[in-house]
Parts: sequence; structure tokens; C-alpha cells
Amino acid sequence: MIPVASDVHKGRCWFAMIPKDGKLQMLEPIECTREAWLKRLGELPPEAEIALEVSTSGYFVMSVLEEAGWRERSHWVHTAGVDSLRKQKSDRLDTRRLVKKLAVHEIEPLPEAWFPPAPVRELRLLARQRCGIARLRAQTKNRVSSLLEMHGLRLRGSAFSEAGRAWIRSQQLSAGARQSFERMFRLYDYLSAERESSEAELAAAAVGFPEVARLGTIPGIGHILAAIIWSEIGDLKRFDSPEALVNYTGLAPSLHQSGEVSIQGAITHQGPVWLRWALVTAANAVVRSRSPLGRRYWRLRRRGKLPNVAKTAVAVSIARCVYGVLKHGGVYQEERWGRRTGNELEQ
Repeated sequence: MIPVASDVHKGRCWFAMIPKDGKLQMLEPIECTREAWLKRLGELPPEAEIALEVSTSGYFVMSVLEEAGWRERSHWVHTAGVDSLRKQKSDRLDTRRLVKKLAVHEIEPLPEAWFPPAPVRELRLLARQRCGIARLRAQTKNRVSSLLEMHGLRLRGSAFSEAGRAWIRSQQLSAGARQSFERMFRLYDYLSAERESSEAELAAAAVGFPEVARLGTIPGIGHILAAIIWSEIGDLKRFDSPEALVNYTGLAPSLHQSGEVSIQGAITHQGPVWLRWALVTAANAVVRSRSPLGRRYWRLRRRGKLPNVAKTAVAVSIARCVYGVLKHGGVYQEERWGRRTGNELEQ
């Protein structure tokens, strides 16, 4: 194996290589384009393996490497916090450090990220697009609520219904306030239409994934949340236990341990944001039901747990159910995963 590393940026990519003689050498930088990368790959020795950092530009380069048949020889590396004590940093130094780490990765494995295959990437793109539109729509609703409060208006019901809009238009408002309301109404209508179309596209893309249908049988998870959850997980083989999946979601409690002191804190918030959001959203829905997951929430509340703490615990239970459904390839079974959530998943 001949290690090659690249520090990828939007405009330029730096390269370093350690050939068979063991002497590190810097290669000529290239532009970050598909043509330039394909040309550079053709110049590298056939036994070369390449490492690059996780980034938006790195995402593009990984797709080019996959297209060129380099996927099995590529390493998409998390380097945040690595060499953080060093006081010197430059693209050239970053590339040299990365190629040195790749040279010894069989002894000290690199902290690699998972680059999903093209179908999962496409589903993930549609899922995150839908989530982004929904977030903008919620921000628009919050902005209208803020405008109402700023002008001392107390509206019963929705501000976006026909009656609510008519009531707001009938109030004594300045020209600027009236224009702000009208603009927010138009933006809300546009985002609502975009959300509907994005959900239809996501549902159509999810048809090709039987895992999405199975996840939809779990209480609190509909077809949209199921598609979001599967697009963020992508391959259950990456997780060897339910605990590994929970850790990936960022819903696991943080831990500080030193000597005889062990302190458990808030959740880590590590991992995919939208996966965590989907599980918490499912928990918010299921706590209103009479399912075992809903009853678990109220048991925790009676024990004095705060609402958000209890909902997070339910979200963790849903993540364990997700692991069980995906692992066994069947639909959700309440008698198996619902009554003692999580205990049977390891069987």
C-alpha cells in the first residue's frame, strides 16, 4: 500500500504521498474539479490508497472516487481534534500529517466516517431537504407570532387560516406592519406547497427501500420519519448493538469519569442532527398514545422525571426498537419490543 493524502478545499486540493522508499513527498496541488481529480487518480500508482478529511468538498471528491472505482481504497477521515495541541496549521502541514496517519492506519486505525452508497445519498438528500423546508416554515409561523405580540394583538386560532388572515387585515396597523404580515403569509403558502411536494418526492424515493416500510410500523413513526431515520442510518451492519446505535444518535448521556468520580450529564448531541430530531419527534407523538412506549413516558413522569428527560428516554427506546426491526427484518412486534423496551433487542 502506498499512502496518499489530500487536503480538500473548494478551490484547491493539496497532496502528499509516501512512496515505497519511505520518503514523504508533496505532489503538485490541483483544482477541485472532477476532471482534475480523474487525471490525478490516473497518475497515482495502482497500489495507492487515499485519505481525505470529512467536509463538503470532501463529499464531492468521495463521489468522484466512487465513480472512478476507488471507493474501496478511499478513507473519509474525521480529523477534528486530531493534533489539536499543535500551534502550527496550514494546508500543507495538514496533508503531511494525514498521510503519516494513513501510513500506520493498520496499527492505529483512522477515525473514518461512513460514506453512504448513491441510493442512500439520494434518499438522504431528499429527506434533509424536506426537513429544511419544514424548519423554514416553522420559523415563518414563529415570525408571525412575534409580529402579533409586537403589536399587542391576541388572536384565537391560527393566523394562517382564512379567518385569521382576515382578522389581522382588519386591525389598525402601520404600512410596514401590514406589509410584513402579507409577506409572511405569502412565504408560508409557498413553503407549505414546497413541503407537500418534497414529501411526495421523498415518499416516492422511499418505495425502493423495504426498511422504510418496516420502520413505519413502530409507534410514533410515520412514512416521513421512517424515510428520514433510514436515510441517516443507511446500513445497520455499522452498529453491532442497540447501544452503538443509541450512541450514534447522540441521545446517550455524556459521562465524565476520573478515579472514583463518575458524573453522568446531558445527552452528547453527537451524530446526525436530523436522526436525533426524527426520534424525538416520534417520542413526542407516541407519548400521547396508549402504547407501551407512551405508558413508559408517564411512568417516568410519575417518578419525578422532567418532561424532556422522559421524552428523551422514550426516544432512546424507539431507537432500540429501530435496531430490532432492522436487525430481524420484520415489522414491529409489541410483545417483543414494546413491553420491556430494549431488553430483548440483543437476543
